[in-house]
Amino acid sequence: MAPGGLKDRIFDVMSCEPSFDKRAVKQSPTSETSVLSAEGELDRLISSVQERRMKERLGAVVDVPDRIERLRKLTIEDLIPVFVELKEKYAASQIIMEMDASNFLQGGREIKFQFQIGDYRTELAGTVTTEAIAFYETRFAPDMNGELASGPMLRLHRLNANTFREFICERLAVLMKTVIRWR
Repeated sequence: MAPGGLKDRIFDVMSCEPSFDKRAVKQSPTSETSVLSAEGELDRLISSVQERRMKERLGAVVDVPDRIERLRKLTIEDLIPVFVELKEKYAASQIIMEMDASNFLQGGREIKFQFQIGDYRTELAGTVTTEAIAFYETRFAPDMNGELASGPMLRLHRLNANTFREFICERLAVLMKTVIRWR
């Protein structure tokens, strides 16, 4: 067999001698230079992500009280007047409405509503977060002494006088439908 034939290749494999061209290593993308630049790129990316997370954390810490304070201001200037207007409008229809935002306005995170038509009543207890007011609902009827259920959520990013009015009217409509169905 001629030199460089099958016998020589088998010998190279069995002797575990490298049988590749060493020039290929210098051209390979995994050479030492490219590994260092890939490592450098990875380090830069990690640093960028960490920096971005830190800014987000600092921004969130600063932004959270601002969102809550904006909601407190909105409650006083827009939401309470809308609620009072609706309360007066529907009082002639024998709908009793109560709103208790005192805890929230004094620095807490609770807002409560109560709607009543005759013997049927719904209480909403809400917890204010930075994104929404999440409510749980307790329903009362002549033969039901407090059925607890998860309630609606009022998203804050679009909250204004009009969306609040819609929210309150939706809750009143749900109560009115319950009264009609049960009578």
